[in-house]
Amino acid sequence: MATKPSMKFITTTSDKLNTIAINPGQLIFVSDTRVIYLDTDVRTSYQAVINVYDDATRRAIQNPIEGYYYTRQENVLWSYFGSWVQITGQDSNLIFADEELPYVGEDKKVYVHNDTMYRWDNVNAEYYSVSGGNSWEDYTA
Repeated sequence: MATKPSMKFITTTSDKLNTIAINPGQLIFVSDTRVIYLDTDVRTSYQAVINVYDDATRRAIQNPIEGYYYTRQENVLWSYFGSWVQITGQDSNLIFADEELPYVGEDKKVYVHNDTMYRWDNVNAEYYSVSGGNSWEDYTA
């Protein structure tokens, strides 16, 4: 009889996450940031986008959790990592790239590739990550 690989579930806080060794098949729930991590050979985070009705509702949140907020009425994507940052404008579109990002991106568009969101920087002619909070990583097409 074949055995199934075991799955381990852990709940912790963000300040203790780095003390947990990477172990394939491990699912970690971080209670204070509400981020879920899955360990394979590396640790991958999965962050949900929180939907709110409009921008007034978003601004009224007294204790926002870190992550991404989408205002449905205005069609705007925001991030909150200590402060509010508007990621898209009202006329922007989210582009999901299954294969590769376009060689040249467009302003006011957010590109999603391999669980990471990118914006295009016309000045430097390169993509930059907007999904990592304070850590920015360049993407070269």
